[in-house]
Amino acid sequence: MTPPGAGPSASATLRRGAARASSWRPPGLGDPVTGDAPLEPRTWVRALAAACLVLLGMRFTLPQSLQVGFVVALVMLPVWWAHLRRQRGGTAFVALGLLATVAGLWLGVANAADHETDPSAVIPGTVFLVGTVLSVGLFVWGRDVLTTHRAALWFGVGLALGFTPDTTLFATNPWKFGFALPVTVILLALAARFGRRWELGALATLIVVAALNDSRSAFGLLLLAALLVFAQVAIVRPHRRPSAVAVLVGLVGLGVAVYQLGQALILDGYLGVTTQARSLEQLRQSGSLILGGRPELAATFALMEHHPWGFGTGSVPTPQDVQIAKEGMDTIGYQPNNGYVERFMFGGHVELHSVFGDLWAQSGIVGLLLVATAVVVLAVGVVRRLAEGTASGLLLYASAQSVWNVFFAPFYTSFPTLVLALALAFLPRPEPGVPHAPRR
Repeated sequence: MTPPGAGPSASATLRRGAARASSWRPPGLGDPVTGDAPLEPRTWVRALAAACLVLLGMRFTLPQSLQVGFVVALVMLPVWWAHLRRQRGGTAFVALGLLATVAGLWLGVANAADHETDPSAVIPGTVFLVGTVLSVGLFVWGRDVLTTHRAALWFGVGLALGFTPDTTLFATNPWKFGFALPVTVILLALAARFGRRWELGALATLIVVAALNDSRSAFGLLLLAALLVFAQVAIVRPHRRPSAVAVLVGLVGLGVAVYQLGQALILDGYLGVTTQARSLEQLRQSGSLILGGRPELAATFALMEHHPWGFGTGSVPTPQDVQIAKEGMDTIGYQPNNGYVERFMFGGHVELHSVFGDLWAQSGIVGLLLVATAVVVLAVGVVRRLAEGTASGLLLYASAQSVWNVFFAPFYTSFPTLVLALALAFLPRPEPGVPHAPRR
């Protein structure tokens, strides 16, 4: 109600003040009450968002796989929930994440007759799944407050600060198993701030470094991202935007072409003699670089056929599970009796070296639905932004890497790129009367 003596301008001023006092909106969304321009978050809010993303990226781990970033995401839930709820698929993603958590606990009980459950593994598995879902919501809020490239930059700073080179793998290849991810995120986030030429230059540099450091998958994924950035510069125009179907078809075709080109370069020795020899041996054994390099896929499909509903959180594999996995790996020419299967994949737990395999083993069909939802969010976000010509190199690389990890990397190690890619890919639902604003 307008106070006595106040005219229309005074009424608008009161509504504007109330809106600013109660909340602020993501960049690109105006004030639905007054129609004003987007409200700029206050300095302390931006500083808080930056600090949260740094902590999330650091991955400082407490007991039971509880990360400091997970605690921050849980505490900040009342702040970021409204932002994630406004994203297309945001509510479904959280609901499936929580349902997958419950399904993992239930499967452990349901399979108790033939599979033991390790109590010490139940809480860590549950915490990590819930924490990943919460982390995506926190990152979406940070993206809305800071803009995408600044949010990614602070997350990359956290990855760099949390880096601990204490593994045997790091000693064999420091770039591939240490510096690659934080440097890539920081460099591409900075490049996105200055335009397409900077992005192409950063991607070209990273492609060369990956080629010189035996990083086959990173080489191909960075090359794909670079080609897509260049395609936006060369093809997309405000008056001539390709349809989503055309973008999707072109994306699949380009992905196949990049794979074939990468394979040819590897086998011809352009990525080093060591990489060439290892690839030729994998190709000889299985007939495919993908299956030869990731024989865990064959084990996963064999276990799915034998035990389709999954095992449950903290489930301990039986000797029969190990044998079934070995038989599946043997069908592609891999020799499984080398200790790797017993020690890494089934050493008191189930580790199938893929996001979809790990979540299927933990949460069954619901875990697969969660993975499918994540892939759809990534695909829709990338295709839409490619059609608009606003897809950044960082979004393209992180999304490509995450889709690759769905099939070829463990859930735990896939966490940083998966959270980053999902947060950047989510598309806001258009509000009534508010035009859609493309987001890079």
